[in-house]
Amino acid sequence: MFEDKSDFCEDRPRFCGEVHAETLSMCEGENVTPMGISGPVVSKIPVVLAEKEIQIDIEASIELKEKFFEIKRIKKDIFLTQCRLLPTAGRRDPVTGRLISGKLFIEGFVLKNIEFATADCSHDHVVSGDIKHTTAKIPFRCVTEVFFVTQPQVTRRINSVETNFFCEREHDCKHCKDEEIGRDLCETDREETVFFDEKPFCELVSARFIEADINREPEHKDGTRVFEKLVEKLVVFLTVKVLQKQQVRVR
Repeated sequence: MFEDKSDFCEDRPRFCGEVHAETLSMCEGENVTPMGISGPVVSKIPVVLAEKEIQIDIEASIELKEKFFEIKRIKKDIFLTQCRLLPTAGRRDPVTGRLISGKLFIEGFVLKNIEFATADCSHDHVVSGDIKHTTAKIPFRCVTEVFFVTQPQVTRRINSVETNFFCEREHDCKHCKDEEIGRDLCETDREETVFFDEKPFCELVSARFIEADINREPEHKDGTRVFEKLVEKLVVFLTVKVLQKQQVRVR
């Protein structure tokens, strides 16, 4: 037989869910017409501000872990750890005041992988050894001037506007005295506007290396000349593109 359990819930109601609601008030505002370069307005896209090939001259001394007979191969890569544009640190047009150039601060390193042959033993006209490698980071940093092909968007903070009130005798301010008439020292209203521009950023386009590797401090081991230190004179032609996300009108 089945028991009728319908009477078990008569004393307490069953929970079927819950609703929380809130009526939001209207926030009034003013429509702003988007500004761009020309044509239909497109959402923010990367715009090229400047592009420059920068010559970086480096001299470095690399001491290997062990003495080597000769350098077999050198492979190089370049990495930037900093590429920061100061758009207002350059020149301005004396007539219009438009930005002509800015200062670009660059910092990074050349990653150099060196494969070399050792001279473990030598006899008569035979030199034998192993092929080993050393990877070194050669740091560099410099600052250069870049000229703009597109104006960077730089908006200055609008200075604070202050509003003062007349000091009334009926006011609660203790500075308001019966014999004084002037500014209320207890209350001041201020207005200030801050704009948030997109931060310029960089892209690496290409890098060209010209170098001279000079073996220094030679020694003789079993009648074979070996080296321990490598002096590098390196010229890097680095092409960097500076961009900024801007709202653009497409023609």
